Amino acid sequence: MDIRTYTAFAATAETLNVTRAAERLNLTQSALSRQIKALEDHLGVALFEKAGRNIRLTAAGEALRGRVGAVLAADRSLLACAEDLAKGDSGLLRVGACSQMIERYLPTFLRGWRAANPGIELRLEDGGGPELAGKLKDGQLHLTLSAAPSAPIDVLESLPLGRLGFLAVAEPELLPEGNAPVELADLLDRPILTLNRRHASREVFDAACRVSGVVADIVLESYSPHTLFAMAEGGNGIAVVPSSAKPPVDRLVSRPIALNGDPVLFGICAMWNARAGLPVYGRRFIEALGAHIRADQAPEDGRLPATRYGRLQVV
Repeated sequence: MDIRTYTAFAATAETLNVTRAAERLNLTQSALSRQIKALEDHLGVALFEKAGRNIRLTAAGEALRGRVGAVLAADRSLLACAEDLAKGDSGLLRVGACSQMIERYLPTFLRGWRAANPGIELRLEDGGGPELAGKLKDGQLHLTLSAAPSAPIDVLESLPLGRLGFLAVAEPELLPEGNAPVELADLLDRPILTLNRRHASREVFDAACRVSGVVADIVLESYSPHTLFAMAEGGNGIAVVPSSAKPPVDRLVSRPIALNGDPVLFGICAMWNARAGLPVYGRRFIEALGAHIRADQAPEDGRLPATRYGRLQVV
C-alpha cells in the first residue's frame, strides 16, 4: 500500500472534512476519496461514515488511527535514516586490525572520532593481516588496518596510512643499551623471538633476513607481542616486533633495527573490498586515522633521512 494512502487517511481523520483534507494534501476531493476507498478495500473495513454534512471515524477507523500514525512515524524515521546514510552520518563500520595497531593508535583516536561521529556504530576485531584480508573478501569486515601487503591482493583496494619500523627488545645482557639502531646481522646469531606468519609484518622481517645473508635462530613464533616480551624478560632471547608495539621499557632494552645502516621500514595501510565498496563514513574514518597516525609518527620521521624510506623491498 502506497504511503500516500496512509497520509490521506491521517489528514482526513484529523480534519473530518474531505475538502479541507484535500486542500492540505494538494489533491482533488475525488482523488482523496479514491485513496480512502482503496485503503478501506485493502483493510476490509469502513473507516469513515457520514455525520450530517460532515464525516466521522467509524469504530474501526478510531481503532486503526493510532496504528496508521505509527506507520507514518516509521516511514519518517526510515527516510531520516536513509538521508543520514547518504550523508554518511549513521551506519555500522566493522574494522579489523592487528593488536599492535589497535594498542598503538586506536585508544587515543577512537574517543575523539566517536564524539565527532555519534551516529556511526564501530565494531573492532583483532587479527593477523592474511586472516583479516580473507574476512574482507568474504564481506565480514568493511576495512582492515595492517602492514601493507608485498603485492596487490585481488579485489582489495588500499590506502597508505604511514610507516613502521622494527624494534629489538631484550634484557641488557643480550642487547646493550643505547639509542642508536642495532644492525640486524648482529642480532641473528642470538635466539630470536618473533611474531608468527599470521602477521603481515613477519613477511618484511623474513625478507630483511634474506637480504642480510644471515639465517635467524628463531626459537619462538607467537601471535602476541606480549608473549614475546615475557619470554625476553626471562632472558630467553631477543624479541623482534613492529615499532607499533609497546615493550615494557622499565624492564627491557628497546632499540630500532637497521639493515646496512638504514632503518628497516614497512608501510601500513587500510584495505577494503573494491567489489563491496566502502561506506562514506568508512572513507572518513580512514582519512581521520591516517592524519592521526602521521601526526604520531612526525617526531620520529623528522629524525630519519627521507631517502631511507622504501630501501627494503620484500621479495
